[in-house]
Amino acid sequence: MTRMATAATMVLAAGQALAQEPIKVGFTGPLSGSLSLLGQSVRDGVEVSFAQANEQGGVNGRKLQLIAEDDAYDPMRTIAGARKLAEQDKVVALLAPTGTAQTAALLPFVQENKLPLLFPYGFSRALTTPVKQYAFTTLPEVRVQMQILADYILTQLKQKKIAAVYQNDDFGQDAVAGLEDRLKRDNINLVQLPFDRGTTNFSGVAAQARQADVEHVVFLGIPRDAALLLREFAKLGWKPQFSGHNALGDPQTFQLAGALVEGALAVAVMEPLDSEKPAVKEFLDAQKKYLPKTQPTTYSMHGYNAGKLFIEAVKRAGGKTDSASLVQALETFDNVQTGLSGPVTFTKTEHAGSLSGAMMKAENGKWRIITEWLKAR
Repeated sequence: MTRMATAATMVLAAGQALAQEPIKVGFTGPLSGSLSLLGQSVRDGVEVSFAQANEQGGVNGRKLQLIAEDDAYDPMRTIAGARKLAEQDKVVALLAPTGTAQTAALLPFVQENKLPLLFPYGFSRALTTPVKQYAFTTLPEVRVQMQILADYILTQLKQKKIAAVYQNDDFGQDAVAGLEDRLKRDNINLVQLPFDRGTTNFSGVAAQARQADVEHVVFLGIPRDAALLLREFAKLGWKPQFSGHNALGDPQTFQLAGALVEGALAVAVMEPLDSEKPAVKEFLDAQKKYLPKTQPTTYSMHGYNAGKLFIEAVKRAGGKTDSASLVQALETFDNVQTGLSGPVTFTKTEHAGSLSGAMMKAENGKWRIITEWLKAR
């Protein structure tokens, strides 16, 4: 065999080996602790999308492999997990990492290591403002959600006496800033009632809201805390219009608060689970098929959606998974619609893929979308 033929054979063999190597993707999130449902669900959704793709031959002949690290909702563990995934597991990206503070904490690491951080379940403004070369989001940050909600309250509900009961951290403060951005344009003052994360007694906050004589309470925290606050309102015999960001619109809010949540409003960033859209049915059928012992949630829908978008990026990159190729491919996304969320667009100067949300209402034990996808104004 000639030297040239030998070299050609070696190159061919190397190409075949690469084609057979899985595309390793990393995930960090709370797989244990009080928020384990959130992390496990997002992870499950990604795994379902990968299993579905792998059954069809993978992407460009390569199977997809998700490697998950539990951070127990602790930002320091998030960074440690990401470092392990990058340095030991050699993942090509972090996909759908979960937690607002946790994903924001990852930014210095992913920028330094040129590791794409894709479609997190997190709502920090820091993820995309200013633009980070390796960070791409598909969920409208909470500030954007609150601009959409405030506009709906003013223009559709015609309400002006509004209070925000918010978790007193970066997330809650970002949300309040979004509300004020829109309310100040109409010279509306916002009553601000912060509470510490981990609080279990909301009687004081409820009394303050009642004394402020507001007609609308925007709640910014986890569904468990929303249920606690609604119970305190009920004790006072008071039922103001209640609303919140996307987390309020999870089915578990009904499990926690029951009929007290009826009539509440939330900003939808994903289609509800009982939507009749074909894409939602496909997702539900896929989770039942590939992870039959798990329960579909809006969180797992986000993970599934993230997996679908990642697969699309790899296809657009011609099967290449280096950081530069993935970034370049993502920046070609123009009004990409999965049927599970609002349209997604990325450019070189904008990595916040969605600046829209829809309003949904709690009715008869379910959340129902009552508007089209609305852009923040």
